[in-house]
Amino acid sequence: MRLFLYILAASNDPDTVECLVPYLVNEEEIFFGPCKRSLRKAFRKQYLKTANDFFLEEEVIIVGVNGSNRHRNRKIVWAGRVVRLMTFETAYEALHGSKYQEMREREDSPLHLKPLYDEGEFQGYAHCSLMHSKLDGWIRDLTHSSNPHVRREGNRLLLVPGTDRHQAFPRDCCFVLDRIFFAQGAGIPISEEMVEVLRRVQPEREGIGDYAIFGQRIDESADGRTGRWLEISGSEAEKLLKQIEEGVPSSPEEKDVKEIRFKSCNCR
Repeated sequence: MRLFLYILAASNDPDTVECLVPYLVNEEEIFFGPCKRSLRKAFRKQYLKTANDFFLEEEVIIVGVNGSNRHRNRKIVWAGRVVRLMTFETAYEALHGSKYQEMREREDSPLHLKPLYDEGEFQGYAHCSLMHSKLDGWIRDLTHSSNPHVRREGNRLLLVPGTDRHQAFPRDCCFVLDRIFFAQGAGIPISEEMVEVLRRVQPEREGIGDYAIFGQRIDESADGRTGRWLEISGSEAEKLLKQIEEGVPSSPEEKDVKEIRFKSCNCR
């Protein structure tokens, strides 16, 4: 088992996911599109090196805790089991039907890249949503701004002729996950048992606690690992997952989060 733990900086509420990524499709499924660029790049390199679609056989868990807040209150706000990794091309073509209708029809949809073709050959992407429209964030969801293998034409990002798409779009990866937990009114408190796991897997870090889950910086502020994550494997990952599953509220008080959980984000 591999478990990836990160801070969901775009959502400060410890009891409700307030942003578009991750997106709760229904009670069973989560879609993770843009954001966490380095993580998606790593997954693309490992699983989509020669494919556009991959179903995982190993157990890979992604867990997010809420961002910083003045109350210094940190909880687990979502967790999911990765079952499918895709390029945005595959996601756009495959995720259809009533289940995905609401997500696709949002003007700020996290499925924000539309594949472009010329005589059936993939040519690149068009930006088709308000998601990450500010400061061309949608381009950075695919590649770095100076990549010589792509050229931009307005809201389109195209392959340079003869270019390998993996060189052009090294971050072209999104996930479908089985829902383990998604906060809609009550997050999962970070218990002392969870903190003990975090201390064991980060022996070099000082000041690890239920708020500073990655330890403290020199100035004693909580290290948020901006743009990064903590990977935990083996028995320690299993222990942490078990504690998360045991901490899931049995009947959380759900908020009306139809709008507030979709505030814009500037994630990395």
